[in-house]
Amino acid sequence: MLKKTHIESSKAYREFRALNEQEPRAIMRYYKEHEKVFQELEFDEQNYILTVYADALFKLGSYQSYLKLADRIIEISIIDNVRFIQGEDIYRKTLFQKGYAYFYLHDYTAASYVAKELIKISPSYRPYTRLLQRCMIRQRPNYVKKLLGLGVGFYFLSVIFIIIEQLIIANFYNDVLAIAKLVRMGVFGLGLGAFIVGEGSHHWQIRNFIKDFRSKAKARKNDRA
Repeated sequence: MLKKTHIESSKAYREFRALNEQEPRAIMRYYKEHEKVFQELEFDEQNYILTVYADALFKLGSYQSYLKLADRIIEISIIDNVRFIQGEDIYRKTLFQKGYAYFYLHDYTAASYVAKELIKISPSYRPYTRLLQRCMIRQRPNYVKKLLGLGVGFYFLSVIFIIIEQLIIANFYNDVLAIAKLVRMGVFGLGLGAFIVGEGSHHWQIRNFIKDFRSKAKARKNDRA
């Protein structure tokens, strides 16, 4: 928890406020140079600096460092009832970025959990459902992995058929060339079908799951209203 001091804004704070938030490297560098000074600022000023610095870490792709800081910001938001900073819902923003930080670190289970919590807060907000969708697409069930593997196998088998067809059958067994082409196309078709069935069924299940999850989240919100 941040230390609640109440001293006058320092020169370091004013200079930090003057920094361009679109230049995260400058923000990160300045924060590290003045971190001890910032810890003695008034409570609201500390919160502002902490959230801007966290946002800079996220933009720079320092996701591990961001996750540690995000937990602090969320704790402040809950315990100290700090929901908005500079007119921005810092709780939802931090939670959303936390979900994507896990996503970019390939921790899709954690990212999915965060996305579901966000959907419970705001079921109609599309970026939250998009995050959950992206996570679930990468969490393929075993049957989908097997179908994709089968598709890859058929694809390479069709490549082998092409080589045999061009080097051997076309030169020495021209009378069965048409049949060989049909077999090769059939093998390729089986591979393509395995891809389509695997990915198609996976996306269909994701769509239905998210639709049902959003509907239940909306119903719960309406019941509490």
